Amino acid sequence: MIPATALFWIAIAMLALGGVLAALFFSLQEMSRSGLEELAAARGKASARRHVEKILDDVSGHATAVALPRIVCNMITAVASVIWVASVDGHGTPQVWDVVIGVAGASILIWVFGLVVPHSVATYAAEGTAYRWSWLIRACYIGQMPLRSVVRFFDEIVRRLAGKGPATQGEEIQAELMSVVEEAQHEGQFDKTERDMIEAVVSLRGTTVEQIMTPRTEVEALQLTNNLGEVTKFIKSSRHSRIPVYDGSMDQVVGMFYIKDLMRWLAGDGTRGAGKPFELKSILRPALFVPETKTIRELLAELVDKKVHIAMVADEYGGTSGLVTLEDIVEEVFGEIQDEYEIKEDDAPEIAVNQAARSAEIEARAYIDQANDELRSIGVTLPEGEDYDTVGGLIVTTLGRIPAVGETVTIGDAVIHIVEAEPTRVGRVRLESRAAEPEVTVTEPRPEEAVGEGRAE
Repeated sequence: MIPATALFWIAIAMLALGGVLAALFFSLQEMSRSGLEELAAARGKASARRHVEKILDDVSGHATAVALPRIVCNMITAVASVIWVASVDGHGTPQVWDVVIGVAGASILIWVFGLVVPHSVATYAAEGTAYRWSWLIRACYIGQMPLRSVVRFFDEIVRRLAGKGPATQGEEIQAELMSVVEEAQHEGQFDKTERDMIEAVVSLRGTTVEQIMTPRTEVEALQLTNNLGEVTKFIKSSRHSRIPVYDGSMDQVVGMFYIKDLMRWLAGDGTRGAGKPFELKSILRPALFVPETKTIRELLAELVDKKVHIAMVADEYGGTSGLVTLEDIVEEVFGEIQDEYEIKEDDAPEIAVNQAARSAEIEARAYIDQANDELRSIGVTLPEGEDYDTVGGLIVTTLGRIPAVGETVTIGDAVIHIVEAEPTRVGRVRLESRAAEPEVTVTEPRPEEAVGEGRAE
């Protein structure tokens, strides 16, 4: 039988080791990657720097590796405490009260020295703790290498059940940066506007051209022509100074028309001065084409390099998908910018709900989540999907084609009538709810209440 003194010191040792491992676990969750890198570079120990590099390659994996021995230490602390209490009481086998007293005492000690104190250490000295004990973190990680496949297996199952994609190192750094910004906002160092701007800048890495472009159906473009009257008429109706020019189809963009280039031509610069007739193609500038999948950050670098403010967006088949401008990128960071040439109008798609008729008039470009927010009042929830974002996309995906005006499609509790449509898209729809109306209960007054009211009169 182990002496009581030995049991006491085993419990204390396991409690201390569990506290250190808890501090390391919380430190790996709270620390700043850049702070740990700077600390390792400043201290100058080659072995510690190597440990830090390995830890930063898989922070979550090292945190998991530290968690298992921490749990084991806490369990040994509790068991040793129970046996020690029994030994002090002179019992060879722990009795019920020995277990109660031992577990209660161990729980309090583990809560204080295995949770409260380690969490405080991690809050105020996360990087220093992780650096100083980096050798122990690595030892736990290496010692559990045979178990890594089991950990990855269950991690993958949980990730798929949650519908999440595998996180990259860049995403982890981005999440860490945003957590720091949010904490600074709570402390009053940033206001909401500044926080939103920082978040927008950080997200530029993952935001694609497709997400901010003007779709093809809303692009104002000019058909190639040498009729100066048609060109000037188009300019009067347009709200833009840079206009794509196509030949026959929007898939055949031949260049970019800058109004200032026409002004130079009209002023006698170039071909007009030589007495040549107007030819639109002669004053066009080359069009820049970018893929839908290009990130905004890459697009910004290319626009700056090419010294242009506008680019055509090409889809995977080589057709024109839309148009993107430098202003679109700026608005992604600073929000909507209204210049003096833009018409001040509400660009939000119209969703007009008539609760009495249990129907709604909806612009098909309205996003599904926007529509559902309004349609809940008439008992309708449109299904969301990965293949579409808008009400029009839902209809086209359901039918497998673009419907004509007058057609009707039933989706769940909604009967959708096509009110406006073009050969290439759905414009406006009328939705009628088939959901059961909520029951209205009318409570009749009790006889004595009715009598009382009659007397009052």
